[in-house]
Amino acid sequence: MRVFREKLQFSNIYTPWRIWFSFFCAGCVATSADYFLDDIKNLPEGIKDKLMQIMTARGTVTDFNISQLLHPGIQLLDLQCCQVSDLALQQICCPRLKTLLLDGCQRITSEGVITLVSSCPSLQKFILENCVGVTDEAVRALAHNCRDLEVLCLRGCSTIGDGALLALAENCRLLHTVLLSGTQVTDVGITGLVTGLCSNTLHELQVARCPNLTDATVTAVFKNCPKLKRFVFTDCPHITDRLWVPLEDFLGRSKIQDVTWTVY
Repeated sequence: MRVFREKLQFSNIYTPWRIWFSFFCAGCVATSADYFLDDIKNLPEGIKDKLMQIMTARGTVTDFNISQLLHPGIQLLDLQCCQVSDLALQQICCPRLKTLLLDGCQRITSEGVITLVSSCPSLQKFILENCVGVTDEAVRALAHNCRDLEVLCLRGCSTIGDGALLALAENCRLLHTVLLSGTQVTDVGITGLVTGLCSNTLHELQVARCPNLTDATVTAVFKNCPKLKRFVFTDCPHITDRLWVPLEDFLGRSKIQDVTWTVY
């Protein structure tokens, strides 16, 4: 591609991006994106979006090339197949970004998330599943900067605790889906969340494999979340069968669609 462009320039033939890009499909450019970063940087937003879609599916977006692919108007970014670190997050300055998927990006830490959320205030859906380097500090920053947050997944973030939930409770009134399985949250954090700003918007709560939860969590959730549709609390060893009678009564009166639990 570079050789072809040099021949055209040598022949004094003007080739704007619309012409040279027509010779090469987006897939071909995406395959060798790192060799053409200067060209990609100046492409229109629509073509950048197409390249980003191809490269994220292939897992080829990196700390090195992400800044050339981004633009201020981007609204969805799926990096779950990519080997990115905090350095990539620190380059994302997209005020209209609404959805960010970072499932399994284990090189991500709180430092990167804190920088990111200060530049992306419009986030509504943030998936951080199995990002084990993310702590309460990052979620506190998220809650303070992204108050329109609706969906948050922290499954497998093994150090997340009550501090994260209390910050969400105080700042995020639109939250409807919170996935916390495999974290260190306790009754204090869950009770704070379900009595906070999102108590009337919460539709789904998952707290499977949370070893610190007791019957108090289940009681607080059912008491304070009238619009709850799905509640999962399997493999929580301190939740007992004493809940069975009040749980049956609640399920008979509510419109909840899915409750999954384990009784020890």
